[in-house]
Amino acid sequence: MHRAHANPHRQFQVLGERASGTNVVRKTISQNVKIKRVDSLGWKHGFPHMVAVPNNLIVICVVRNAWNWALSMHKRPWHADPEIQKLGFSDFVRSEWRSIVDRPTDFDFLHEELKTTGTPLQYDRHPITGLPFPNLFALRQAKLQALVGIANRECSYVFVTLESFNKDPLHFVTTLCDTFDLVRRPREFRTVERRMGNLHNRAVKTVPKSSDDEFHRDFVFMIDTLDIDLETRLGYQYT
Repeated sequence: MHRAHANPHRQFQVLGERASGTNVVRKTISQNVKIKRVDSLGWKHGFPHMVAVPNNLIVICVVRNAWNWALSMHKRPWHADPEIQKLGFSDFVRSEWRSIVDRPTDFDFLHEELKTTGTPLQYDRHPITGLPFPNLFALRQAKLQALVGIANRECSYVFVTLESFNKDPLHFVTTLCDTFDLVRRPREFRTVERRMGNLHNRAVKTVPKSSDDEFHRDFVFMIDTLDIDLETRLGYQYT
């Protein structure tokens, strides 16, 4: 946790890729801390593209173990093109990543007059070239590179792994309050019971299942594709 400004912090926004725990972290903070949740920095699952970060705002960055994240993305492939949703895990992680605007209400900055349903989700394209990423882990690597860049933006920020948060959410909230002089809500600590993942409706009902041998090859592919130095900085070891 890094406090960049001495003035009171009144707002927070959570950033991180889908299936990384952004919603459980966000809801836990809102339920237990007197601080306003905002979405002013853009889509929480995209590349940071804010005009500015106010001095009274804390950016909460959430990350998750790459293997568990990939399995969860395959189980609940939010916004993935239906053709990708049909794939078994091995093909899913290797295919060029394509996603679409399938739920316009999920994007706060989408103007009502635009007819965008079914069009490519630009938030998942390379922010410079505009090209789709060659596979799921390449998407992760770029998103993580952008996320750790928050530390260079002269703002207050928090980096938390989903694993450490799930282990002790009360400790996370207590440390957050101590670091930023925030006030707990005057009631017993509340945990989040309902997860966003339960609301996902896959475009296809069944997908091919993978064998243990396939999972082993997929794990090796993940290791070969990830930026291991970056993953290590975030606290993850895969070998």
